[in-house]
Amino acid sequence: MIISGNSYIPIDLADRLDVDLSAAPDVRRVRYRNVVYIKAVDLRDYNISVGWDATTRTVTLRSQNSLLICSGHLDRIMGKGNTSDVQMLMFLKANNDLAPERYKDLPRFYREEGAIEGVNHDIAFCQMALETSFLRFGGNLQAEDNNFGGIGAIDGGDGGASFRDPRIGVRAQIQHLKAYASTEPIVQELVDPRFRFVRRGIAPLLGQLSGRWDADPLYGDRVMAILRRLYESAGIL
Repeated sequence: MIISGNSYIPIDLADRLDVDLSAAPDVRRVRYRNVVYIKAVDLRDYNISVGWDATTRTVTLRSQNSLLICSGHLDRIMGKGNTSDVQMLMFLKANNDLAPERYKDLPRFYREEGAIEGVNHDIAFCQMALETSFLRFGGNLQAEDNNFGGIGAIDGGDGGASFRDPRIGVRAQIQHLKAYASTEPIVQELVDPRFRFVRRGIAPLLGQLSGRWDADPLYGDRVMAILRRLYESAGIL
């Protein structure tokens, strides 16, 4: 059922996917002809991949049992990414049509820099998408600063840190993620200006960045939501 452009499915389908919504009052419900429906995208918070085929107007649901990635490793900052440069670039283009013109090499930078430090480049890339609004920037972040992770300046001013080129900006973000997620030493020359302020290894999981990297208590959830969208677009979820 379509309501205001959003897909709603019978709540019974959630039960068949082993999702218990009885204690989830925030999940949106409507009743129509004595059947309770829920908003399909709300299932993404329960390890369910939700897709939409506009041609057939069909909702596609896949449980974690069919995922190509172990759900227990999905939110681990340290690890190997799963998407290719092309998949990341296509996802970026789908969310900001103009971004690939200026940042066509950015996915490669994330893959290469993440591999060097052992950081999951998918998570770093999706964090960039959140921090920069898919490279639209705005607020305290300016495109010329190459600050893709929203890293603050050392002086604590209103603006953020600035880096000489996009690769160094990506490297700083990767190093800052590693500072939070691992106690292992940095491989390359340190370019993250706030690395020394982080208690090493205190946040190995994406959700643990909430209230640390950003004051938003749902910060990790917001990055995770983008990560799921990336994996859905790449056919991984």
